[in-house]
Amino acid sequence: MGLVPAFGMKKILVFQHADVERLGTLEKEIQLAGMTCDILLTYQASDFPTPKELESYGAVISLGGEKSVYERHKHPWLDKEFRLLQEALRMKKPILGICLGAQMLAGAAGAAVRKGPSKEIGWGWVRFDDWFSQRHPLTFQLELDKPHVVFHWHGDSFDLPVEGYRLAWNDATPIQMFCIQGNAVGIQFHPEMTGEMIGEWVVHHRKELVEDRIDPDKILEETPKYLPDLQKLSHRFFYGFASLVRENVRQPR
Repeated sequence: MGLVPAFGMKKILVFQHADVERLGTLEKEIQLAGMTCDILLTYQASDFPTPKELESYGAVISLGGEKSVYERHKHPWLDKEFRLLQEALRMKKPILGICLGAQMLAGAAGAAVRKGPSKEIGWGWVRFDDWFSQRHPLTFQLELDKPHVVFHWHGDSFDLPVEGYRLAWNDATPIQMFCIQGNAVGIQFHPEMTGEMIGEWVVHHRKELVEDRIDPDKILEETPKYLPDLQKLSHRFFYGFASLVRENVRQPR
Protein backbone atom coordinates (compact mmCIF):
# COMPACT_ATOMS: atom_id res chain seq x y z
CA MET A 1 0.00 0.00 0.00
CA GLY A 2 3.05 2.25 -0.15
CA LEU A 3 3.30 2.65 3.63
CA VAL A 4 5.13 -0.51 4.60
CA PRO A 5 8.61 -0.08 6.12
CA ALA A 6 11.58 -2.32 5.53
CA PHE A 7 11.83 -5.31 7.86
CA GLY A 8 13.02 -4.43 11.36
CA MET A 9 12.85 -0.64 11.00
CA LYS A 10 11.76 1.37 14.03
CA LYS A 11 8.83 2.86 12.18
CA ILE A 12 5.50 3.70 13.78
CA LEU A 13 2.11 3.54 12.09
CA VAL A 14 0.00 6.54 13.14
CA PHE A 15 -3.79 6.63 12.80
CA GLN A 16 -4.93 10.27 12.48
CA HIS A 17 -8.69 10.91 12.64
CA ALA A 18 -9.04 14.65 11.97
CA ASP A 19 -7.07 17.50 10.40
CA VAL A 20 -6.67 19.34 13.72
CA GLU A 21 -5.85 16.28 15.84
CA ARG A 22 -2.21 15.81 14.90
CA LEU A 23 0.84 14.26 16.55
CA GLY A 24 1.73 17.60 18.13
CA THR A 25 4.76 17.29 20.40
CA LEU A 26 4.98 13.56 19.62
CA GLU A 27 6.27 14.38 16.14
CA LYS A 28 9.46 15.82 17.64
CA GLU A 29 9.66 13.03 20.23
CA ILE A 30 9.60 10.42 17.47
CA GLN A 31 12.50 12.18 15.75
CA LEU A 32 14.47 12.51 19.01
CA ALA A 33 14.04 8.78 19.56
CA GLY A 34 15.63 8.06 16.16
CA MET A 35 12.39 6.71 14.74
CA THR A 36 10.12 7.59 11.85
CA CYS A 37 6.40 7.27 11.25
CA ASP A 38 3.81 6.79 8.55
CA ILE A 39 0.66 8.85 9.14
CA LEU A 40 -2.55 7.33 7.82
CA LEU A 41 -5.39 9.85 7.51
CA THR A 42 -8.02 7.27 8.32
CA TYR A 43 -11.04 9.50 7.64
CA GLN A 44 -10.09 9.83 3.96
CA ALA A 45 -8.03 6.68 3.37
CA SER A 46 -9.22 4.06 0.94
CA ASP A 47 -6.25 1.78 1.53
CA PHE A 48 -5.47 0.38 4.99
CA PRO A 49 -2.57 -1.93 5.86
CA THR A 50 -3.28 -5.63 5.79
CA PRO A 51 -2.49 -7.63 8.96
CA LYS A 52 0.63 -8.91 7.18
CA GLU A 53 1.76 -5.35 6.43
CA LEU A 54 1.04 -4.36 10.01
CA GLU A 55 3.64 -6.88 11.18
CA SER A 56 6.40 -4.76 9.66
CA TYR A 57 5.75 -1.79 11.96
CA GLY A 58 7.47 -1.42 15.29
CA ALA A 59 4.45 0.19 16.98
CA VAL A 60 1.08 1.86 16.48
CA ILE A 61 -0.19 5.26 17.66
CA SER A 62 -3.90 6.09 17.47
CA LEU A 63 -4.71 9.78 17.96
CA GLY A 64 -7.83 11.63 19.07
CA GLY A 65 -10.88 12.50 17.02
CA GLU A 66 -14.50 13.59 17.08
CA LYS A 67 -16.08 10.19 16.33
CA SER A 68 -17.00 7.49 18.84
CA VAL A 69 -16.13 3.80 19.03
CA TYR A 70 -19.83 2.91 19.14
CA GLU A 71 -20.28 4.67 15.77
CA ARG A 72 -18.15 2.14 13.88
CA HIS A 73 -21.19 0.95 11.94
CA LYS A 74 -21.54 4.50 10.52
CA HIS A 75 -17.89 4.93 9.58
CA PRO A 76 -16.25 2.00 7.77
CA TRP A 77 -12.78 3.57 8.17
CA LEU A 78 -13.22 3.54 11.94
CA ASP A 79 -14.14 -0.14 11.88
CA LYS A 80 -11.09 -0.95 9.72
CA GLU A 81 -8.82 0.72 12.25
CA PHE A 82 -10.59 -1.07 15.12
CA ARG A 83 -9.85 -4.43 13.52
CA LEU A 84 -6.20 -3.48 12.96
CA LEU A 85 -5.89 -2.51 16.63
CA GLN A 86 -7.26 -5.94 17.51
CA GLU A 87 -4.55 -7.44 15.28
CA ALA A 88 -1.88 -5.26 16.87
CA LEU A 89 -2.96 -6.47 20.31
CA ARG A 90 -2.85 -10.05 19.10
CA MET A 91 0.70 -9.43 17.81
CA LYS A 92 1.56 -7.84 21.19
CA LYS A 93 2.83 -4.69 19.49
CA PRO A 94 3.48 -1.48 21.43
CA ILE A 95 0.38 0.70 21.06
CA LEU A 96 -0.23 4.25 22.24
CA GLY A 97 -3.85 5.38 22.12
CA ILE A 98 -4.82 8.98 22.90
CA CYS A 99 -8.41 10.04 23.66
CA LEU A 100 -10.40 8.39 20.82
CA GLY A 101 -7.34 6.18 20.33
CA ALA A 102 -7.53 5.11 23.99
CA GLN A 103 -11.25 4.38 23.61
CA MET A 104 -10.52 2.36 20.46
CA LEU A 105 -7.80 0.43 22.27
CA ALA A 106 -10.12 -0.31 25.20
CA GLY A 107 -12.85 -1.43 22.82
CA ALA A 108 -10.45 -3.60 20.82
CA ALA A 109 -9.52 -5.30 24.11
CA GLY A 110 -13.18 -6.06 24.81
CA ALA A 111 -14.14 -3.19 27.13
CA ALA A 112 -17.40 -1.26 26.85
CA VAL A 113 -17.19 2.29 25.47
CA ARG A 114 -20.05 4.71 26.03
CA LYS A 115 -21.07 8.35 26.10
CA GLY A 116 -19.82 9.85 29.35
CA PRO A 117 -22.03 11.58 31.93
CA SER A 118 -20.55 14.95 30.96
CA LYS A 119 -17.83 16.44 28.79
CA GLU A 120 -14.39 16.98 30.29
CA ILE A 121 -12.72 19.82 28.41
CA GLY A 122 -9.86 22.12 29.38
CA TRP A 123 -7.14 22.01 32.00
CA GLY A 124 -7.69 19.69 34.94
CA TRP A 125 -5.84 17.34 37.27
CA VAL A 126 -5.16 13.62 37.16
CA ARG A 127 -3.45 11.39 39.70
CA PHE A 128 -1.26 8.39 38.91
CA ASP A 129 -1.73 5.07 40.68
CA ASP A 130 1.35 4.56 42.81
CA TRP A 131 2.01 0.83 42.52
CA PHE A 132 1.58 0.35 38.77
CA SER A 133 2.93 3.77 37.79
CA GLN A 134 6.15 3.19 39.72
CA ARG A 135 6.76 0.10 37.61
CA HIS A 136 5.68 1.15 34.11
CA PRO A 137 8.15 2.59 31.55
CA LEU A 138 5.86 5.52 30.65
CA THR A 139 5.24 6.70 34.20
CA PHE A 140 8.04 5.56 36.49
CA GLN A 141 9.84 8.94 36.19
CA LEU A 142 6.84 10.97 37.38
CA GLU A 143 6.24 12.57 40.74
CA LEU A 144 3.45 10.35 42.01
CA ASP A 145 2.74 12.06 45.32
CA LYS A 146 0.88 14.98 43.72
CA PRO A 147 -1.75 15.60 41.04
CA HIS A 148 -0.66 16.66 37.55
CA VAL A 149 -2.60 19.21 35.50
CA VAL A 150 -3.22 17.96 31.96
CA PHE A 151 -5.35 18.88 28.94
CA HIS A 152 -8.73 17.19 28.51
CA TRP A 153 -11.13 17.10 25.58
CA HIS A 154 -13.53 14.18 25.60
CA GLY A 155 -17.17 13.24 26.06
CA ASP A 156 -16.95 9.43 26.03
CA SER A 157 -15.73 7.04 28.69
CA PHE A 158 -14.91 3.34 28.88
CA ASP A 159 -14.47 0.42 31.24
CA LEU A 160 -11.10 -0.99 32.14
CA PRO A 161 -10.32 -3.99 29.90
CA VAL A 162 -10.43 -7.27 31.81
CA GLU A 163 -6.70 -7.88 31.44
CA GLY A 164 -5.74 -4.22 31.83
CA TYR A 165 -4.64 -2.15 34.79
CA ARG A 166 -5.13 1.51 35.59
CA LEU A 167 -2.27 4.03 35.56
CA ALA A 168 -4.14 7.32 36.16
CA TRP A 169 -7.55 8.64 37.22
CA ASN A 170 -9.52 11.65 38.41
CA ASP A 171 -12.96 12.25 39.91
CA ALA A 172 -14.61 12.97 36.56
CA THR A 173 -13.07 10.02 34.68
CA PRO A 174 -12.10 6.91 36.69
CA ILE A 175 -9.79 5.65 33.92
CA GLN A 176 -7.52 8.40 32.59
CA MET A 177 -4.68 6.06 31.59
CA PHE A 178 -4.42 2.28 31.42
CA CYS A 179 -2.21 -0.50 30.13
CA ILE A 180 -2.77 -3.89 28.51
CA GLN A 181 -0.10 -6.57 27.99
CA GLY A 182 2.52 -4.24 29.46
CA ASN A 183 3.15 -2.37 26.19
CA ALA A 184 -0.26 -1.14 24.97
CA VAL A 185 -1.22 2.11 26.70
CA GLY A 186 -4.36 4.21 26.46
CA ILE A 187 -4.39 7.85 27.61
CA GLN A 188 -7.78 9.56 27.87
CA PHE A 189 -6.32 13.07 28.18
CA HIS A 190 -4.10 14.80 25.59
CA PRO A 191 -0.34 14.81 26.39
CA GLU A 192 0.57 15.76 22.79
CA MET A 193 -0.79 19.30 22.80
CA THR A 194 0.98 22.40 21.50
CA GLY A 195 -0.16 25.97 22.03
CA GLU A 196 -1.05 26.18 18.34
CA MET A 197 -3.24 23.08 18.52
CA ILE A 198 -5.09 24.31 21.60
CA GLY A 199 -5.79 27.60 19.84
CA GLU A 200 -7.08 25.78 16.76
CA TRP A 201 -9.36 23.53 18.81
CA VAL A 202 -10.83 26.43 20.76
CA VAL A 203 -11.55 28.38 17.56
CA HIS A 204 -12.97 25.30 15.82
CA HIS A 205 -15.25 24.37 18.75
CA ARG A 206 -15.99 27.78 20.31
CA LYS A 207 -19.73 27.62 19.67
CA GLU A 208 -19.92 24.10 21.08
CA LEU A 209 -17.93 25.13 24.17
CA VAL A 210 -20.21 28.08 24.89
CA GLU A 211 -23.30 25.89 24.46
CA ASP A 212 -21.81 23.43 26.98
CA ARG A 213 -21.08 26.30 29.41
CA ILE A 214 -17.32 25.84 29.07
CA ASP A 215 -15.37 29.09 28.92
CA PRO A 216 -13.10 29.00 25.82
CA ASP A 217 -11.19 32.08 26.94
CA LYS A 218 -10.35 30.49 30.29
CA ILE A 219 -8.77 27.56 28.42
CA LEU A 220 -6.56 29.96 26.47
CA GLU A 221 -5.70 31.99 29.58
CA GLU A 222 -4.59 28.89 31.49
CA THR A 223 -2.54 27.43 28.64
CA PRO A 224 0.73 29.37 29.26
CA LYS A 225 0.62 28.30 32.91
CA TYR A 226 0.11 24.58 32.40
CA LEU A 227 1.43 23.76 28.90
CA PRO A 228 5.17 23.63 29.79
CA ASP A 229 4.61 20.92 32.42
CA LEU A 230 2.32 19.00 30.08
CA GLN A 231 5.03 18.96 27.43
CA LYS A 232 7.55 17.66 29.98
CA LEU A 233 5.04 14.93 30.80
CA SER A 234 4.68 14.13 27.10
CA HIS A 235 8.46 13.81 26.78
CA ARG A 236 8.63 11.35 29.68
CA PHE A 237 5.73 9.33 28.30
CA PHE A 238 7.30 8.97 24.87
CA TYR A 239 10.75 8.25 26.30
CA GLY A 240 9.20 5.22 27.96
CA PHE A 241 7.12 4.28 24.93
CA ALA A 242 10.21 4.41 22.70
CA SER A 243 11.89 1.88 24.99
CA LEU A 244 8.95 -0.48 24.42
CA VAL A 245 9.24 0.01 20.64
CA ARG A 246 12.96 -0.80 20.66
CA GLU A 247 12.34 -3.91 22.73
CA ASN A 248 9.62 -5.01 20.34
CA VAL A 249 11.81 -4.49 17.25
CA ARG A 250 14.55 -6.68 18.70
CA GLN A 251 12.19 -9.60 19.19
CA PRO A 252 12.43 -12.32 16.50
CA ARG A 253 9.39 -12.64 14.29
